[in-house]
Amino acid sequence: MILLRAVLPGLVLLAAGCVAPPAVTTPPEPLAPSTRLVVGRVLEVDADRGFAFVELAPDVPRPALVSGTLLVARRPDLSPVATLRTSAQVRGRTLGTRVASGTPRRGDEVVWEAPVGPE
Repeated sequence: MILLRAVLPGLVLLAAGCVAPPAVTTPPEPLAPSTRLVVGRVLEVDADRGFAFVELAPDVPRPALVSGTLLVARRPDLSPVATLRTSAQVRGRTLGTRVASGTPRRGDEVVWEAPVGPE
């Protein structure tokens, strides 16, 4: 018991030093928002005819739906796999696109590269 009383203050100081919060560092530059905006997900692909239908996200950016706009389909690891060209075919929450290149699959995320304006 006497040994425990003698060692206890040292253990408390040692334990307190082990749980000190890590130093917070600030990033060298502020993070800029991504220019890639989510349009939706590939709903269905007609590979024979070169079409892909996209289920639109609730907050889809309207400029992304202009006929002829290029969109990118990408896998969950964010690797781009196809380029889609929008058509004027929008029905409800579904957008018709033409596959310009690559091979989209059902479930791929579809994004639009928003133009960067002057700062």
